[in-house]
Amino acid sequence: MGANLWKHAPSVAAMASRSERFYLAGRALSPRRPGPGTAVLQMVDLADRSDVDRFAPRGPLIDQSLDDWPIVDKATNLANSVMFLSAPFARPPEISGLFSGELALVADKRDFDVAVTLFEVTAKGEYFQLSYCWQRASYAKDRGRRQLLVPGQPTRLPIRAGRLTSRRFQPGSRLAVVISVTKQPGEQINYGTGKDVSDETVKDAGAPLTIRWLGSGFIDVPIADPRGGTAK
Repeated sequence: MGANLWKHAPSVAAMASRSERFYLAGRALSPRRPGPGTAVLQMVDLADRSDVDRFAPRGPLIDQSLDDWPIVDKATNLANSVMFLSAPFARPPEISGLFSGELALVADKRDFDVAVTLFEVTAKGEYFQLSYCWQRASYAKDRGRRQLLVPGQPTRLPIRAGRLTSRRFQPGSRLAVVISVTKQPGEQINYGTGKDVSDETVKDAGAPLTIRWLGSGFIDVPIADPRGGTAK
């Protein structure tokens, strides 16, 4: 996408020639690891159902905004989400393959559900959805065995994209990583008690979920260096 080419590779890993790491440094995506005190605080009131019809930022394939909720400040207040934004790329990269990474965090509950979505943000301010990962924190390290979080203790959660992408960025574009706590129509809400989530109800919500996203967390983005292709 973005180059009007068909390209071929013998494996998913071979789609990219290298990986570029971006740290979740404050509200920025940075190629440099930030200092140890860098963090972003997020609070989500799981007991509040006034936003029952509000979706997490996702957009159609291309959109002018990531949140169409009518009363929200779209520049700063995404639905139960935080956004990390890179500087404009000096040369438009080609992102091809599956992104991965680690979320470093401190949460005050024993579990939560999270979505990590990547977007190209064009120079015109449009958002192009690239790929995403949906993850239950307690199954991030082992999908066959639940491992509950220890409230107040730092932890690291491995992530890997669930959808393949191949996109050449436009000149002047930036990369955005949006981390969302799952709380939207059609999705089970994980209230974080540690019980079977199917047995939880809104009565289990308790105090708002508080997460500190630490700057040592990162996203590894697969980059394909220029090579030939077949015009469509």
